[in-house]
Amino acid sequence: MKPLDFSHELNRLMDPYWRKARIAARLLIKRELGKPWSPRDRRLLNRFATDSSVTNRLLDQAYCSHRARKRNGRSILDIIP
Repeated sequence: MKPLDFSHELNRLMDPYWRKARIAARLLIKRELGKPWSPRDRRLLNRFATDSSVTNRLLDQAYCSHRARKRNGRSILDIIP
């Protein structure tokens, strides 16, 4: 029996701008850790750099959110069903 796939529900609920900012933040953290960017990473970052929906503020929020999850574990929003 295959597990249920809820990705379509997640895609509907998550803001596309927030998703782009999260991807860009993960790529920035990858660079901070000393890992090289792949050609795909460079293409994505070039696209996000020219996208007006990925603002500095949104990128900063995504960056801090990712760092907080690494430091503090699951968030309260993950625990609430």
